[in-house]
Amino acid sequence: MPTHATLPRWDLLRAARVVPVLRYHDSATALYAAQVALRAGCRAIELTWTIPNVLDVLQATRADSRLSGRDDVLIGVGTVLDADQARLALEAGADFLVAPGVVPDVAELAAAAGAISMLGAFTATEVIAARAAGADVVKIFPASSGGPGHLSALKAVFGDTFFCPTGGVSRENMAQYFAAGADIVGIGSNLYDKDALAQQDTDALVAQVRQVLAEAGVK
Repeated sequence: MPTHATLPRWDLLRAARVVPVLRYHDSATALYAAQVALRAGCRAIELTWTIPNVLDVLQATRADSRLSGRDDVLIGVGTVLDADQARLALEAGADFLVAPGVVPDVAELAAAAGAISMLGAFTATEVIAARAAGADVVKIFPASSGGPGHLSALKAVFGDTFFCPTGGVSRENMAQYFAAGADIVGIGSNLYDKDALAQQDTDALVAQVRQVLAEAGVK
């Protein structure tokens, strides 16, 4: 169980299984990708701080989710590097914050706001530091550097830690990460077919994401 996160949000995150990690160079593409994720049935969406006007994208995604009757969707901000970014994201309504490393301020501010925190780690020492900082979730990043075997070794030591491998996770290998001990996975650019995204082929993209969710066991 998490240290700080409110129970309803925590239950939603556990059920999400797959978190699209949306990182784009323009806000219009990011918003479109988020809309696809909503339509496909994703229960959590991460918008990275590197998206231009990311907080506007967050609020637009929230409005879209409510219009479509998806009030149960968690929308968070990733690549949060300091307290100032964390505060702004929470003020904009982020349900969760994600840092690529151990940033104690992120966990502290999320806890105070009743939001979920994910702190990045790769080594056992970093996992210990993330837990000590109050992280609700430890994000193994970059997951591809160690692969499922690395996650399995960490899970054997930190069995009560909620892990989310991110970075190099795809439809083809996510089952291996789940078998290794992942509770949820973050999938970035591998989630959407690049040609379909460029053409804004919504039906094809939605079908693709729904297949990923089905294979991840989302009901």
